[in-house]
Amino acid sequence: MEAARERRITEILRDEMPFQLKQRRGLSRIGDKQEKIIPYRPGIKICMERPRLITESYKETEGLPMVLRRAEALAHILDNMTIWIDKNERIVGNFASTPNSLPHYPELFFRWLDKAIERDYKMLITDEEREELHEIHKFWKHLSVHGSERGLLPDEILPYWRYDNHGAFLWLHGGRTGGANYDKIFKVGLKGIIKQAEERLSEITSDSDMLLNGRKYLEQKYFLDAAIISLKAAARWGKRYAEKARELTKEETSERRKKELLEITEICDWVPENPPRTLHEALQSYYFILVITRVIDLQTPGTGDRFDQIMYPFYKKDIEEGRLTREQAQELVEFAFLKQNEFGDLVPPMMEAATLRVSTIGGLTPDGDDATNEMTYIALDAKNAMGLAQPALAIRLNRKTPKRLMNKIRESLRTIAGAYSFFNDDYFYLPHLASLGIPIEDARNYAIEGCMRWVIPGKAMGQRALAGNFVLPKCLEYSLFQGIDKFSGKQWGASTPDPLAFTSIEDVIQAYLAQVRFFTEKLIIINNVVDALDERYLPQPLLSALMDGCIEHGQDCRVYKYFAKTIIQPVGQTTVVNSLAAMKRLVFEDNKVSMAELLDALKNNWDAREEMRQMFFNAPKFGNDDDYVDLLGRDVHQRTNDAICSFMNIYGGHIMCDGTGGSSYWRFSALAGATPDGRKDREVFNDGTISPAVGTDKNGPTAVLKSVGKIDHVRTFTQLLNMKFHPEVLEDKYKDNFASFMKTWLELGIHHIQFNIIDKEILLDAQKNPEKHSDLVVRVAGFSAYFIDLAKGVQDQIIARTENASA
Repeated sequence: MEAARERRITEILRDEMPFQLKQRRGLSRIGDKQEKIIPYRPGIKICMERPRLITESYKETEGLPMVLRRAEALAHILDNMTIWIDKNERIVGNFASTPNSLPHYPELFFRWLDKAIERDYKMLITDEEREELHEIHKFWKHLSVHGSERGLLPDEILPYWRYDNHGAFLWLHGGRTGGANYDKIFKVGLKGIIKQAEERLSEITSDSDMLLNGRKYLEQKYFLDAAIISLKAAARWGKRYAEKARELTKEETSERRKKELLEITEICDWVPENPPRTLHEALQSYYFILVITRVIDLQTPGTGDRFDQIMYPFYKKDIEEGRLTREQAQELVEFAFLKQNEFGDLVPPMMEAATLRVSTIGGLTPDGDDATNEMTYIALDAKNAMGLAQPALAIRLNRKTPKRLMNKIRESLRTIAGAYSFFNDDYFYLPHLASLGIPIEDARNYAIEGCMRWVIPGKAMGQRALAGNFVLPKCLEYSLFQGIDKFSGKQWGASTPDPLAFTSIEDVIQAYLAQVRFFTEKLIIINNVVDALDERYLPQPLLSALMDGCIEHGQDCRVYKYFAKTIIQPVGQTTVVNSLAAMKRLVFEDNKVSMAELLDALKNNWDAREEMRQMFFNAPKFGNDDDYVDLLGRDVHQRTNDAICSFMNIYGGHIMCDGTGGSSYWRFSALAGATPDGRKDREVFNDGTISPAVGTDKNGPTAVLKSVGKIDHVRTFTQLLNMKFHPEVLEDKYKDNFASFMKTWLELGIHHIQFNIIDKEILLDAQKNPEKHSDLVVRVAGFSAYFIDLAKGVQDQIIARTENASA
């Protein structure tokens, strides 16, 4: 059975993966106009169906409340889009007209794309389609959200809307609102949720107090009507696949495939309308909901679920009743994972096109017991067998994690290290979430949504992704030049005191924090305007109906909030800490360099000052278990976090810092000039948020953990630590060392860790011969990607990370 399964998956990968790998080759580095962008892999096209269908619907529903227009538009798309079932798949559902297509969301964006299809993305569309898309875009001029905030911002804020003016942050659109409650969907099906919405609608129409409050009544009625429209459309969509499979069965000659198509027919006739009865039905229902809410409705990364927890009851029941074997269950999970590799995002040329899907496994039950089950291991086995980037697996670890799982993790890291990330339940997440007021039962149920952002499954989190990427070394640069941008010579930052008058490192930190607050305010003003626009123009009645509380309150998830979460992603933290430590030692304590000399060297990119640069480069660096720099880092991290988080979103919640960063550390480093850690103009920051700067961690991996552990992770924010090991550390003779290393990471209270465990020679060969390494998965910073799809600068930085030979 196992050999037959492996041949089946190999056959599918060989036949289908060229179109399932939609990542874009290369990445534009901000501030670097010379780098050549290599667009999406050959054969990828923009799908015209969604923009056509949603435009048709919006034209027909003009005058209706927006929540109803959104519901009718989703229904129109689901009822009329092309659907297809591939010759091999057993989990079905597509989001575009062909396997090699990227969906387009004109209600989200059109301005940048209208230009891109004439230049960088010209090959993604035919001449006829290009003209049609230009016409479609004209309709969305006053309805598309992205960019509309530009005409609403006051004159003093508008210049900060463009990152290339000031360089301290990049404003980004996009948003998440949490994930569906699969426990509820699996218990009652969409039919049960429709009934709940109808009952709530009946309640408000018979409530005299509600009727007397006309505004509240209309708000709830419109939402509930929209929820019912959307839920019914999603149920119909499943039945469309049942009918498609029924048609294909008539033409099929293979008895094996005919049997599979009959099975698909039966399953899609039943789910997602009804509660799944088997693991296969649960996986199909899960995928239908995932693809509708996070791809077809709106372009949204992540998943926000605990995969092993929601699937295990079905697996257990199937095993007990003799319906399937463990090997058959793993094959079904592989089919579900394979479908997630079809996803592809249409994004601006300056952004990475990696589609971030993360499923969470492991962790604790709501009662605090170990939650590991057999589906945890099946998910790992399926991931290792597939060897693909998506979905990445976020593994929750704690003191109760069984030894068997730790051994399985070591085995999995030997297979595909870049696909895994690890999260600390006991010493970070539960204390951190408790400090935010999250009830302990919900906190124990947290999941990782995308990259490494936490959500409580099934809850309306109200999270914007992103408020923006925040360039902390640029704020340090402004603090040393009184708010004047080095590259333009213009006053973009706050007018902080003359650094020549500084007498201590505290003076520098105070000026730096003033710049952080100055630019955070600008960013949050922009963010809050866009949050209000999203609430008005982009309600999500289907997703809302699948979350807790929205039907009960009669409010869309853009309005009702379980927890009002708005995040900013700072980058370059270690670059700032190392710079401050070097200044403290060399300028203020040892008096080896004057402030005037340092400023002149930075202004001139260390030209003719190489000896001085080496002094600053060799000053104490974070990541070596050196209290001199580590405790300064602890203070700077905390105060930076406090400065940013003092601002509020429109829902009354504090802005939160998020350590994901993605490849931002590389892209945004090009915006900052030379820094006092010895870095030159536009050179790369430290990767992640808490990782040592490349080549500066000299005392081994445990010293890195000790440095990182001195940061107060509970009181600050989620941090991203990348580490790189030689594959030998996972050999049997070192298994106790690696187990001890992971235990140390856990007990030090470090939020998150991820690894690249790949021989450097393989990475170098992949640069020279990318055609031989098309499926090589690496961990960038918060997300997994195919190595050959990364820009050379990112590849170089991954190769240059310190490779530890032992744990």
